[in-house]
Amino acid sequence: MKFNETNLKTASECLKVLSHPLRLKILFLIKDSSLNVSSIESLTGASQSNVSQHLAIMRYNGMVKQEKRGNEVYYTVATDKLKKLLEIIGDLLCEKG
Repeated sequence: MKFNETNLKTASECLKVLSHPLRLKILFLIKDSSLNVSSIESLTGASQSNVSQHLAIMRYNGMVKQEKRGNEVYYTVATDKLKKLLEIIGDLLCEKG
């Protein structure tokens, strides 16, 4: 990756998206499986509208992908690179204990 102003701005925006605790929690929940909004709502304790807003931000930034199954929409982490990053973040959190 070249370190120019455009790439650094893009990386900064990505890190801003990841810096919100609820968004990070949602990403950890959907890293290895797909969940619908109501499941995410139950697991996080956040309201449906709050979960939907954060999913929209992550979808806009290419971090989550969605799949419609009947009347339900399921979300999962969009890329293997982001899954690796989440694993690294998880490892760092475990080291701090």
